[in-house]
Amino acid sequence: MDAEIIVFMTEKDQANFLAFAEKYIDSTQISETVCRLVVGDCELLLTPSEMKNNVMVTGKFEIRLGPSESACRDQERAKKIFRKLRSYIKKQYWSRLAYLNKKKKDQLTPSRNHWLGPDAKAWKDADAENHVLKLSHTSWMAFEIGI
Repeated sequence: MDAEIIVFMTEKDQANFLAFAEKYIDSTQISETVCRLVVGDCELLLTPSEMKNNVMVTGKFEIRLGPSESACRDQERAKKIFRKLRSYIKKQYWSRLAYLNKKKKDQLTPSRNHWLGPDAKAWKDADAENHVLKLSHTSWMAFEIGI
């Protein structure tokens, strides 16, 4: 099973997510670029959003188990925990984002595949004009909070 969910999260959102996840995982290994949530001999990966100069770019939460012959022994448990943590995101995070589609004369196009953490939403709402949500630092795709 390979799956991911794309998120915008502040450090506070990340801390709250990891606090929730700790109830279900065996351990956490945090580096600058990724948080590894260990479940038996499997890993769930959280790549945090990055913020620079009032621009927040997406992060992601994913499970990569690969082909069944090379999969970890605890994959069923890892899948179950991934689904539980993904469900937490879907219940706690905002999914009504829209992106400015430059190909359609700056018209807003709904996106239901990107999730905005509660604190990230408050950050965006605090200064919607100057706080920018982007797919990546070099991407043309900027997100707005939809209805």
